[in-house]
Amino acid sequence: MGIKENSLEFAPGEQKEGVTPAESTLGSFKLRSINKAFLPLLLIICAFASSALAHSLFVVTRLSDAVAVIDDSTDQITTRIPVGDAPVRISMSPDRLKAYVSNDTSATVSVLDTVALTTTATIRVGPHPQESAVTPDGGRLFLVHQATPTVTVIDTETNSVITNVVIGGHQAKDILFTLDGRFAYVANYTQAAVNVIDTATYQVRTIPTGAGPRRLAISPAGHRVFVTNNGADSVSAIDTQTQQVIATIPVGHKPRGIAITPSGDAIYVGNVQSATVSIIDSITLTVIDTIAVGIKPWQVIFTEDGTLAFVSSSVSGTVSVIDTATREVIQTLVTGSGSFFSAINPDGTKFYVSNSNDTTVSVIDIPSLTVVDVIPDVGSYPFDMDFGP
Repeated sequence: MGIKENSLEFAPGEQKEGVTPAESTLGSFKLRSINKAFLPLLLIICAFASSALAHSLFVVTRLSDAVAVIDDSTDQITTRIPVGDAPVRISMSPDRLKAYVSNDTSATVSVLDTVALTTTATIRVGPHPQESAVTPDGGRLFLVHQATPTVTVIDTETNSVITNVVIGGHQAKDILFTLDGRFAYVANYTQAAVNVIDTATYQVRTIPTGAGPRRLAISPAGHRVFVTNNGADSVSAIDTQTQQVIATIPVGHKPRGIAITPSGDAIYVGNVQSATVSIIDSITLTVIDTIAVGIKPWQVIFTEDGTLAFVSSSVSGTVSVIDTATREVIQTLVTGSGSFFSAINPDGTKFYVSNSNDTTVSVIDIPSLTVVDVIPDVGSYPFDMDFGP
């Protein structure tokens, strides 16, 4: 922010009472010395304001046993926080003041203070912890496992395990909550089902789906949950009131990533083996368009206003940008090898994607849709990511 040194001037003939001008000219008084005195203070204020507007991106690096922290105002790494062995996933508390990192090999969860940028606790859990989610009230963390038929429930105040809910199977893949936090939905890959856990009683209901349910998404109104059936080339739509499948929608081959527009009018599904995105109309629950994207699309996310969808594709190392109004790819950006997980900063100005086959994170400027930076030395195998405060 530029500060004009001589910005404080009195109009001709207007001397303010109680102020002695440092320099006088005919009909004009200029406060040069006062401006110079206040200049350092103003610069400090501007620096603090700039810092306050910055946000931290937390990137799990699987083979470095750490979480890299990136300042989105500079796109520089500010620190690396050591965690457990083979960290794989990260989730945030609703206020984003805590992050929870699942450490696959060490069978622990690291609790991070996202302001102090430190690990505050390490919680021992069952083998191969994976995806997790925090209840909307912030009180509990629900954690799925790859090798055990349980969901671990953790008290976020005491960082202690409350219970392990038995769901069956051994490859739960995703978890989310209904908007009121009353139920947790779990994509149970080996059971070809979605498990619904009552978060008050820990009772479990099982909803049969297609083979290999992989990823979940909930509508903005909270009335439907959608799951990609990776082994059945379909998406199941579940009514959250009746907890029943109301439609099974054929899509492309090996669907994985799924996202719903902020308005709730459409569901976008990334088909890994077809290199396409299927667009489902949320009213008719039918596919209304199929769009070619990069090779092996893994994740789909939307801008806050819903005008753009970003699709990261790992084998082509690209990000496809879809205009949701025209349902066309308007830009294909080369990012890096193994482009996988992604996030948009809270200001909505930058898109970040982890390049999991190397050590970088690519940064896309959203207004111009250009790659403006590739952040080096993030760590080995950068993977999941999310923004803190």
